[in-house]
Amino acid sequence: MNTIEMNAGNCGIQRDLNDRIAPEAELSSVIRKFESISLSDLEEAKAQLLTRVESKHLMTAAQCSTLISTLADSYRVLVINNTRIGRYETLYYDTSAFLTYLQHHNGKGNRYKLRLRHYESSDETYLEVKKKTNKGSTEKSRIRTCWPTNGFLPEQEEFLKSAFPYDYLGFFPALRTVYDRFTLVSTKSPERITFDTGVAFDNGQKVRSFPGLVIGEIKYEKGVRNSPALSALHAMGIKKRAFSKYCIGVSLLYDWVKRNRFKQNLLFLSKITPGAGIPC
Repeated sequence: MNTIEMNAGNCGIQRDLNDRIAPEAELSSVIRKFESISLSDLEEAKAQLLTRVESKHLMTAAQCSTLISTLADSYRVLVINNTRIGRYETLYYDTSAFLTYLQHHNGKGNRYKLRLRHYESSDETYLEVKKKTNKGSTEKSRIRTCWPTNGFLPEQEEFLKSAFPYDYLGFFPALRTVYDRFTLVSTKSPERITFDTGVAFDNGQKVRSFPGLVIGEIKYEKGVRNSPALSALHAMGIKKRAFSKYCIGVSLLYDWVKRNRFKQNLLFLSKITPGAGIPC
């Protein structure tokens, strides 16, 4: 497994940030029309949805602009420290044999991901354990922490002993992702939508970036009906699609791993980024 520098905000991915300016400028212009919601209001509205159902949709930046232009009457945009689009940096951990990657690739129920995530807009960092149950729901446990320079900190180890079912000492930094996100929050039901733009992947030796890609993810409680976003996506012909940033990043940057399960997503990326040499 390649060695990834542990310092947040100090990786080769930053060299590709200029490629993201044009798509984000257009999206930023559209979301300025939305009313805002603060992080504290989001928490009071109980829209954090740590246990939820997710629906992911891949689209181009142009499709995203068209989509969100129809949603201003039904959603508010999350604003943190006067910022509507915030940068996220995530470091994923796995074993040298890619245990959690292969769990996902092989369709295992009750699978896990272990990650460290930094939110630039709020300058907060969390260590997170994400569990996908065999019933299709997602559960997330996390603690606020700081970005370690090497290995896990003592408070992180205590958290992992109780929240992670594997020996964390066998897990190492495997992939770093960087992207910019804005979040829409429904005014009618416990639902929020995240849109990730300018996605880039780094494994310490190679970087792959996709400035034309937008990953939309609708997160809602079971039983939610009549989502304007889902209706608009259906009208545009943008179908639900399983997509894991971690698994796609590993598929792109580690030549020897199995990737059959992710072929359709890799083909989609190759279409919107011609000449990228994406392994399909």
